[in-house]
Amino acid sequence: MSMPLGVGVGELLHALGQALAAMSLYGASHPSRAAARERAHGKLLAVLEEHAPLRLTCLDDDVIADRTVMHEFHGWDWGRRLSSGGIQRVEFEHAHIDAPMFAAWLELVHAAVSAGGTPVTQASSIGPIRYGPVGLAADSSGAAGAGGVQVGDVDNDVANLPVEFETPTAIERDPDLLRDEVDALAWVEKRVAATDRIPVGEVEAVVRGLSMAMQAEHGSLLPLIALKSADEYTTVHACNVAMLSMGLAEQLAFSSQDVRAIGVAALLHDIGKVRLPESLLNKPGALTEAERVIMRTHTVEGARLLGERGSGYGLASIVAYEHHVWANGQGGYPDFTFPRPPHYVTRLVQVCDVYDALSTQRPYRAAWPRARTLHHMRLQAGRELDYDLLLAFFDLLDRAEKRQVLLF
Repeated sequence: MSMPLGVGVGELLHALGQALAAMSLYGASHPSRAAARERAHGKLLAVLEEHAPLRLTCLDDDVIADRTVMHEFHGWDWGRRLSSGGIQRVEFEHAHIDAPMFAAWLELVHAAVSAGGTPVTQASSIGPIRYGPVGLAADSSGAAGAGGVQVGDVDNDVANLPVEFETPTAIERDPDLLRDEVDALAWVEKRVAATDRIPVGEVEAVVRGLSMAMQAEHGSLLPLIALKSADEYTTVHACNVAMLSMGLAEQLAFSSQDVRAIGVAALLHDIGKVRLPESLLNKPGALTEAERVIMRTHTVEGARLLGERGSGYGLASIVAYEHHVWANGQGGYPDFTFPRPPHYVTRLVQVCDVYDALSTQRPYRAAWPRARTLHHMRLQAGRELDYDLLLAFFDLLDRAEKRQVLLF
């Protein structure tokens, strides 16, 4: 399975920032400098193998890969420095970029972004690498002002990027905006299924992307992702539950660090389902008793997968294990030797889990109308769902709806 563009470019940008930082810290012959450069070159070749040509754009606080906004890199320090240094656009035309060519380009970039350096003022190139400022406007001859990249030098769709991206709220309302996060999580799930290992960096990048999408709307919307096909339910559901859980955690005044940790736990609450056959997950009819027994193993499997990551994923492991245990501790699965209520964060995620599960189209039933979903959840208050957290969640939905009405 190919790596999603957002995941590969994220790794490339991290490596590129580390290489530029190493060049600032160490002399030309230092091995750390060469190692960081080689790592960045390797990440570039890995991306270009599947996504050539590649265009990267840095404008103020935004980083864009082709036409994908890299939400987790909003405000990225090196993105700002590249933009200020006149390197607002970089185009890698094909995958055949050797190490000496990459090293030469990196030296020019470092010179432009370093303190006291000379910013790039016009489009330049080293072999198949083209870089320079993005033209803000074009005159009647088609030449971009201030010596920037000309309209004819790039595809017409992205030639006037500052205009296209100056209203982020319009982008955030694009129904396909978060598809990169869905694709990235699907890649994570397949990686876990194949290796039994959690790719931590990619998981945290997905959570950052979902969080940035919410923040970009200034709390006015809950940008839940629409389901496009039955076989992507588990992935889309996990992203939606993560966003809802982070929104609820913010409303409850958790710290930003705790909000992210809750987002990770919510994103991975069903990760144990990678161990179940797809035919079972997508079965259009009711499960048999034997199939229900198999389905219920996903909580234990998820806890095992996450528990092997060590203490850093302890909360996620707890949520994965407990999220089907009733809030009052008197029902659900798996069975506890000594019945008890689940962890507070588990109960928080449960509320968001139930809301999205009932509100989404499933192979065996239609999505419930919102009124029916909320009525069902009220009936479970103090039993399957935590009473206080359910009230807080209803308040979150009410506030989001009011802000949406005011916005439009």
